[in-house]
Amino acid sequence: MLSDAEQRRLAEIESSLQAEDPVFVQRFDAQPRPRRRRTLAVSMALLMAVTVTAMALVVGSVPAAVIGLIAAGATIGLWATGRSR
Repeated sequence: MLSDAEQRRLAEIESSLQAEDPVFVQRFDAQPRPRRRRTLAVSMALLMAVTVTAMALVVGSVPAAVIGLIAAGATIGLWATGRSR
């Protein structure tokens, strides 16, 4: 935790930033945060693809295993392109 003096200094820095460059401060305040939701969706999609692939291999269905692997690859591709933005 920060000491009282450090918290006061941080508040001073924040208020001076808001006074000197409000556009800069707005970029941080207005930044959307749906990244967690997207990460959860991609993780769930990857888990489903791996599960389908594993079940297909247990059952012995090669076409379903191929579809599962393609879905896993597509999910990883979506994750990789999302991280580069």
